[in-house]
Amino acid sequence: MSRSFPFIQRRGFTLTFRIAVPADLRDLVGLSEVTKTLKTGDKSVAAPLALIYAAQVKRAYSAVRESAADMDEEKLKNLTVATKLKLRLDRIEDTYTDELAAQNTRHRAEIARLRLEVENMSLKQRLAAPERIQVGSPAPTSSAAPAAQPRATSPQLSKVVGAFLAGFPKKKAAPMFKKHGAVLPLMLDVIGDKPVHDLRQADLNRFFVVVQKLPPRWSDLCRQRSIKPAVLAEEVHIKTMASKTFEDTYKACVRSFLKDARVQWQDEGFPVTLTTEGISYSGTRKAGENKQRGFTDSELARLFGGEEMKLFATERNLENQYWLPQIGLHTGARVNEICQLNPQIDICQEASSGIWYFLFDKDTDGDERIIKSVKNETSKRKVPIHSRLLSLGLLGYVDRVKASGSKLLFPAWKPSRGRASSVGEKWFRDFIVEAGLRDDTVGARLVGMHAFRSTLLERAFNATPPLDATSITGHAGKADAVVRNYQGELSLTNKQQILEAIRFGV
Repeated sequence: MSRSFPFIQRRGFTLTFRIAVPADLRDLVGLSEVTKTLKTGDKSVAAPLALIYAAQVKRAYSAVRESAADMDEEKLKNLTVATKLKLRLDRIEDTYTDELAAQNTRHRAEIARLRLEVENMSLKQRLAAPERIQVGSPAPTSSAAPAAQPRATSPQLSKVVGAFLAGFPKKKAAPMFKKHGAVLPLMLDVIGDKPVHDLRQADLNRFFVVVQKLPPRWSDLCRQRSIKPAVLAEEVHIKTMASKTFEDTYKACVRSFLKDARVQWQDEGFPVTLTTEGISYSGTRKAGENKQRGFTDSELARLFGGEEMKLFATERNLENQYWLPQIGLHTGARVNEICQLNPQIDICQEASSGIWYFLFDKDTDGDERIIKSVKNETSKRKVPIHSRLLSLGLLGYVDRVKASGSKLLFPAWKPSRGRASSVGEKWFRDFIVEAGLRDDTVGARLVGMHAFRSTLLERAFNATPPLDATSITGHAGKADAVVRNYQGELSLTNKQQILEAIRFGV
C-alpha cells in the first residue's frame, strides 16, 4: 500500500482500516491489531476516515495505559476494551458518513448556484446586445466559434459510488448494504474509474457479461492469485454465477445504484438512460439447483436420536450444539435469526395468553458485536415456542444464559463480521457430514440449517388439511404488501395452533 495512504489495507475490492496494538497492551485489549472495513474501494474516501480512526484508537491506547496503572490484578484480568474500541469506531464512522453526505449535498447546491449565475449572466448579455447595435449598421458577424459556457466537471465514477455507499442506510438494511459493498466496487473495477459523463450502456452490458462468467467465491480466488475479476472470468470454470444470485444481488444492486445516481448526479453529467432492463441471465446454472429439501423421518431420527445429540444434551459446555438444531426444526427460522436472539429481551411471554415466543426483530437491542438483521419487513415476527422445546427444558437454558449477562442465545459461538451465526452454521454443516446425512443432489440438497426451514414448510403443506406456515417462517405469502399491512400479524394463539398441528416426526 502506498505510503500516502497509511492504516489502509486492501482486501479484495474493499479497503480496510488496520492498526497494530502495542505489545504491552495486547493482553488487555485481547487483540494484536484493530481492523474495520471502510466499506469503499475509493482511497480518496477511505483515507480521511482511516486517519480519524487511527487518531481515536491511539487515544484509546493511552487511556488504557492510564487505566491499567490504577487497577489491581483482578480488575486487569477482567478488563476488555476491544468492544469499546469497536463502538467508538462505529460512532466515528456514523459521524463521518453523515458529514460526507452533507458535503455532497453542499457540493450539489454550489454547482446549481454557479450554473444559475452563468445562465443569468448569459441572459443579461443577450438583453443588452440590441442597445449596442446602431441603427443602420450591419449585424456583427464573426467566424469564431461561440465561447463555451462554463460547466461543472463531471465527477469520477468512484466518487459517485463512494457517495452512494456513504449515504446508504447500512444499519437499517445491513444485508443489502453488504451486497452493495461487494457488487459496486466490482462494477467500478470492470468498467474503470472514468468521468460519469463518459459512461455508456455498453459499459454496463460488459460488466454483466463478466459477472456471469465468474465462479462462486470469485473474490477469494482473485485475492489469492492477485488477478483481476475480468481475467478470472476469461478462464473456464466448472461452476459459474447462479441465476438467482445474478438477479437478486448483482442486477438488484446496480439497479438501485442507477436509480439513486440519476436523481443525485444527472445535473453533473450522469447519463439518465443507463438501465438494467433487458439484461438477462445467459449462464449455464439452472434456477433452484441449490435448493435444500426437508429432512425425512429417518434422517431426523439419526440427527436427534444419535449418540452425538445425547452427549450435547448432557454436557453444559455443549448445550448450544443441542439447542440450535432443536430451535431450527421447531421454528423454521433462518440460522442468523436464531443466533442473534437476545435472551434478555427476545424470548418473551405474552401476558394475555401466557404463550412463550421468540421475537425475531432487527430493531431490538442486541450484542454490540453484531448488526441485527432480518431479510425483509415480513421477517419481523413473533413465533410461539413449540411445546416440545418447553418440555425439553429450553426456558431453563435461557435462564442460565440470561444470568450470565449474555446478549447472545449461544454465547459460546463468537460473532464474526457483524453476524452472530457464522460459527454456528459452519458447525452444523460439518455435523451433517459427520452424521452421514449430507446430500448434494441438484435441486434437493441437504447441507445446512436451511433444510429445517424446508422441513417445516413441507410438512405443513402436506398436513391434512394443508397448513399455511408462512406467518411462522416469515415468508411474504400470497397477499400483497398493502393487504398484509391491513391484516396485521397473525395472533400468537393462531400461530401456536398451526405450529402444534405440524408433525415433525421426532
